[in-house]
Amino acid sequence: RKALAKKMVIVSVDALVGEDLKLASTLPGFKKIMDGGARVEQVMSVYPTLTYPIHVVQMTGRNMMNHGIYNNERVMPGRLSPDWFWQIWDCKVPTIFDAAHRKGLTTHAVMWPVTAQADIDWLLPEVWDLQKWEDPAIIYKKNCSPQLFDKYFEKHRFKLGWHPKPELDEFGVSVAEEVIRNEKPDLAMIHVSAVDIARHGNGMFGPAIDDAIRKVDSWLCRLEQAVSESGRFDETNFIIVSDHGHLKVDKQVNLNVLFKEEGLIQTDDHGELVSYQAYCHSSGLSAQILLADAADTEVRKKVEAILEYAKDTEAFGIKAIYTRREAEEKFQLSGPFEYVVEGVGGVAFAAKWDGRVVINEEDPDYDYVKTSHGHRPHLGPQPVMLAKGPDFKKNVTIRECSILDEVPTFAAVLGVEMEGLEGRCLHELLVRP
Repeated sequence: RKALAKKMVIVSVDALVGEDLKLASTLPGFKKIMDGGARVEQVMSVYPTLTYPIHVVQMTGRNMMNHGIYNNERVMPGRLSPDWFWQIWDCKVPTIFDAAHRKGLTTHAVMWPVTAQADIDWLLPEVWDLQKWEDPAIIYKKNCSPQLFDKYFEKHRFKLGWHPKPELDEFGVSVAEEVIRNEKPDLAMIHVSAVDIARHGNGMFGPAIDDAIRKVDSWLCRLEQAVSESGRFDETNFIIVSDHGHLKVDKQVNLNVLFKEEGLIQTDDHGELVSYQAYCHSSGLSAQILLADAADTEVRKKVEAILEYAKDTEAFGIKAIYTRREAEEKFQLSGPFEYVVEGVGGVAFAAKWDGRVVINEEDPDYDYVKTSHGHRPHLGPQPVMLAKGPDFKKNVTIRECSILDEVPTFAAVLGVEMEGLEGRCLHELLVRP
C-alpha cells in the first residue's frame, strides 16, 4: 500500500516573540504544538523588520535584495497611505508554492502577504482597498484563486471586517479551516495579525496582548481540529513562525518637513505635494530616502547635508545613515531609494511634509502607535519558530537561526527542490537530516 504524502500547515503569528511563549505554553492550541515539539528560541529576521518583506523571505528563502520587496508600502510620493505590495508579480523569485506545484502538491494560502493573483490552488490573499472601500467581493474576486472565491468567499464574507481598518483574521481562519477540512491541501500557509495589531495599539506587553495571544490560540485549536477532521492529523507537520518583534515608540520624525523647508518638496495652495527632488518613504523605525534624479549631484549634496544635520541634532533621534551601496552590503537591502536612515530606540519616521519635524509622545498632536517595528532585527524581543509532526524531532531546542533558514527547512520536509536559497536547512530539528 502506497504511503500517504505528509502535509504541512504553517501559521505565521505576526509579532509573536519569545516572551509570549510563557502564556502560550498554557493554552491548548499552542500547547499541542509546543509539548514534545521542536523549537528555535530566537529567529534573526531581516532589515527593515516589516511584515511584507519578511513574509516574502518566509516563502522564497531569498533576501530582500533578491526577492524585490523592500517595504510594506509602495513608493507613492504625495500619498500618506500608499498602496501595499499585495500582488505576487512584485516578487522577483519563485516561491515554495511554485516548488510544491512542480512536485504535484496542492497549495493553500490565507492572508499571506504578497500572494494576490499567485498560482496557488486555494488562495485568499491579504489585500484591501485604501481608496474606494467598495464591495469587498470586487477586490477579492480578482485576487483570489477562482475556486476558493466561488466556493468559500460568499459563505464567510459576513465575518470580514472591512472599513475603516481591515480585520481579516477571523474571516481568514474561517476559510482556512474549511479548506483544510474539505480540500486537504499538501501545503497550507496562514497569516494572522492580531498580536501585531494589539502591540501597535497597546504597547509591548499587557492584558490586550495576552488577549490577542488567547485569540490566536483559539484559531490554532480550530485549525488543528480541521486537520483532525480531514483524517490527516498524524501525517501533518505543524509549524508556527513569526516575523519580527516590536520596540516602544516615543517620537515621530518627519524628514519631509526638512526637505520641504529646504525647497526639495513643492506643494500647491492646498498643501498637496506636486513635485519633489528628495522624499522620505517611511519604513517604521527606519526610513528610505528617494531622489527624483539620482544623477543630480547638487541635490544629492544638499540631501546629505540635511541628513547629517539631522543626525547631529539629538532631538531628531537618528542613529545612522547608510548609502544605497552600504545598505546592499550590510543588509542585502535594495530598492528605489538612495539612503536608509536608522533611528535610535523609540524613533519612528513618517512621510508628512507639513507641520513639525519632531512630534513627541506627550505632545497633543502625537497620533502614532505605542510600539512599532522596521528596526534592526537584533534589537528587542525576537521572533520564534515552533514545530511538531512526523518529520520533526521530539523535545529539541536550538537557540537561534536566521529567518532565511526557514524555507530550506520547509522545502526539505516537503521534499521539494528550490534553487538559490540563502539559508540552510535546520537539519538538527529533523528526524531525517
